Amino acid sequence: MRVLIVEDDPMVMRLNVEYLNRLDDMRLVAQCEDVAAALEVLEREAVDLVLLDIYLRNRSGLEVLRHLQRSGRDVEVVLITAADETATVRTARRLGVSDYLVKPFTFERFRDALLASRQARDALDELPGRVAQRDIDRLFQPAQPSAPRRAGDLPKGLTLPTLARVARAILVLEQETFTTEALLPATGMSRVSVRKYLKYLTDIELLDESFHYGQVGRPSFTYRCLDRGALDVLTRG
Repeated sequence: MRVLIVEDDPMVMRLNVEYLNRLDDMRLVAQCEDVAAALEVLEREAVDLVLLDIYLRNRSGLEVLRHLQRSGRDVEVVLITAADETATVRTARRLGVSDYLVKPFTFERFRDALLASRQARDALDELPGRVAQRDIDRLFQPAQPSAPRRAGDLPKGLTLPTLARVARAILVLEQETFTTEALLPATGMSRVSVRKYLKYLTDIELLDESFHYGQVGRPSFTYRCLDRGALDVLTRG
């Protein structure tokens, strides 16, 4: 999917890009900080999905939604915003947004929103000339979330001994929340390597991942253990 991100907060923009890069078959077309720039990109580029903030300097991101509606463009829109007013949510729904994420948000929620949008587009592309009820159901009935992967079913590049080392380091901390950096001394691994294992543990729902705005630079990720017993089992791997 060709994705346009419209966000005026540099930290959230970086987070959106990082999250997007974790997903297969997602290509970033452009990054815009305001409504005018977003409308220019939409005029000249083929875009399948817009990740859209509402509070954009002196104009509302809802203008982008209304523009898409008026022009009849077949573009999915996922709102990622701090706007949590009921009136705004109602307006967004009326304007046909695919999903609505309130800041701060987790990678899992971001991933589910984008994958659902891609699934909807794929289902539309595969429709025959005349559709049966089952074809329509694929479009209008929400997909059920997939079951978490088994702990032993590791992604490429991850090993059970190293996963056990990371799990032990987490348990030794005995803290409710922790950062990637807190695990570096106990694991002897690089920050990038530790992050890969933490991402996996988050994907299988043994950790909860969140972020906060730190100093200038990349967002700071914080993790919370959801199942210490399951982590203890992994230490024996």
